[in-house]
Amino acid sequence: MRINKKPTGNKALRVIRNVYLYLVAMIGLVVLIIGSIGMINNVLQNYVFQVDQYSYYRSPLGYDVCNSVPNTLEKTDEVQKPTEQEIAECEAKYDEYNKKESQNQAKKDFAISIAQILVGLPLWLLHWGIIQREYRRRKKDDKK
Repeated sequence: MRINKKPTGNKALRVIRNVYLYLVAMIGLVVLIIGSIGMINNVLQNYVFQVDQYSYYRSPLGYDVCNSVPNTLEKTDEVQKPTEQEIAECEAKYDEYNKKESQNQAKKDFAISIAQILVGLPLWLLHWGIIQREYRRRKKDDKK
């Protein structure tokens, strides 16, 4: 009785290699999905719906600061009331600061999403390609 046994190598190493390939492919796919979701969210918020994000980003300078100016000339704790023009200028600076901060945060979020896609896509494609190649090879060898 002849047994046709193909040299398969160490089975434990093959299992470990398969677990590694599937795990890294899954991690790459998850990173790719998270990056894609972040990019879609960013595009929808900033370009489609134009969501006002001022409430998410607080500056160290609030509107309450615009309505009161410490008396620095006399070195007292007394607070003097600013003029209407000073309040308007302060609020304009505050709004401009918040607008720039919101734009900068959107750019940072977009850059993070692109980085996740650029890392996740090749990671997934490489490992998934190896898995598929080995699967086709095994299937072809089983037919022989």
